[in-house]
Amino acid sequence: MFPQVKGIHLEPTNLCTLKCPGCARTRFINQWPAHWKNHSLDTQSLLKFLDIELSDIRIELCGNYGDPIYHPDLAGMIRDLKSRGATISIITNGSYRKRSWWQELVQTLSSGDSVTFSIDGIPENFTQYRINGDWPTIQDAIQVCVEAPCNTVWSFIPFSYNQNNIEQAKQLCQDLGMDKFHINHSDRFDEQTMHFKPSDNLIGRKWHSQQNWKQNIIAKKVIPKCDNGQTHFISAEGHYMPCCYTGDHRFYYKNQFGKNKKKYRITDTTLSEILNRIQVAEFYDTLADHSVCQYTCGA
Repeated sequence: MFPQVKGIHLEPTNLCTLKCPGCARTRFINQWPAHWKNHSLDTQSLLKFLDIELSDIRIELCGNYGDPIYHPDLAGMIRDLKSRGATISIITNGSYRKRSWWQELVQTLSSGDSVTFSIDGIPENFTQYRINGDWPTIQDAIQVCVEAPCNTVWSFIPFSYNQNNIEQAKQLCQDLGMDKFHINHSDRFDEQTMHFKPSDNLIGRKWHSQQNWKQNIIAKKVIPKCDNGQTHFISAEGHYMPCCYTGDHRFYYKNQFGKNKKKYRITDTTLSEILNRIQVAEFYDTLADHSVCQYTCGA
């Protein structure tokens, strides 16, 4: 299996204002604060690396560690990507950017693009998980996006504190004029976040298989998310990997993309060159052998 490029996942920056307890960024900084470094993608290096036709390619701006809206020139990056035909999907919490910043951003977006706001609860309680989130600036952002051609989505992770607020959030989503309300079932419950775990019918379907993985029970098969060709990932540090899970610090240095990260630096190569490497094809052909694939895509 070798995935044709149908989509690209970019992490424009690893900067963020939030301290979500289950986030890889929060955990890395808490455990190794002296080793943390801020990074933001250089747009020109990115454009040179993406040596493929971008028409009909959906580029998702999200990432493992940062919120894309804190990239120093996100509007410029999006403008350049769209000039080559890409469709843009932004996933953000939406806190702390001024209304004027959002007004400039939405000028780069069209009806095929989307902005998804990750708000896990209602204004009165969503900061229990999205620590440091700011509802007034989020609401300003939503209002600007709703008035623009792009689609606006509310993404809601059910937690123990908000599972009874889903209908309220749906109503608020409708009242704000947003296009869609999406429930995003999470698997991210462990010893540090178990108190956030909602009712069993509201957790992600992969949670039980991940508990098996932690007990060294190997999945009989892997059903890879990357086979849809939409997960090709570029980190804020400027490195390619097959998916964002591969770049999580728990797994990154256990696979070839982390062990040989300099070989996957976007400033030194192109996407086409990387995807033609024998080592990359071998990785995709042996997914069941890799711990990150067992953990995220084990059946």
